[in-house]
Amino acid sequence: MIVGVCKLIYHFPDVNNLKQKRSKLNSIKDTFRRKYNISIAEVDFLNLWQKTLLGISMVSNNKVFIEKNLSRLINEIENLHFGYISDVKIEFLYIGETY
Repeated sequence: MIVGVCKLIYHFPDVNNLKQKRSKLNSIKDTFRRKYNISIAEVDFLNLWQKTLLGISMVSNNKVFIEKNLSRLINEIENLHFGYISDVKIEFLYIGETY
């Protein structure tokens, strides 16, 4: 089993309060959770208005599949008109034996 983990810092330059941030963030999370069958959560900068750290994970038996889907996901998030990505880091965990 292979787990792809993505750490993504996203900025909302036009947000003026936490309520606006949560609204946009929930829209992002719900859309991509359904579309890519991923786990996604805000994991840091919880009380900052214009910045968030998203943790994203995907499980498969194929690393190329995870790489391709995480790349697509990042590109789609970049194309949103809510803000911009300032940092991305992707890592892979190999659990158990690989066949």
